[in-house]
Amino acid sequence: MDWLAVSGLSSGPVIRGIDRWGRISEEAVNAASIIPLLRRILQSAGIADTHLYSSHSLRRGFASWASANGWEMRALMEYVGWKNIHSAARYVESQDPYHRAMLERLLPKKPAALAP
Repeated sequence: MDWLAVSGLSSGPVIRGIDRWGRISEEAVNAASIIPLLRRILQSAGIADTHLYSSHSLRRGFASWASANGWEMRALMEYVGWKNIHSAARYVESQDPYHRAMLERLLPKKPAALAP
């Protein structure tokens, strides 16, 4: 189900706390609670080695999904808030050799070593 449709949110933080009575907070969920929450959700879904996952996993997964689904790198960078292509390309994983080559072409070229 779509969280925005269910929650009725139209502005403010997307990820918010929900109290035991099901009321959605006006404030963003505390950043320190994201990793334990993510690991509990993964564990309840039967995922092994949940200690290997973090909020970084969400960012990496989203970046890889967006890239694989046709998002332009500049649009992805703007959406996520990355300022340089190096940061963005680090997060995007692809098994497709063509896609990986395209990402690598976006990276600045490393300067050639100077001859002695």
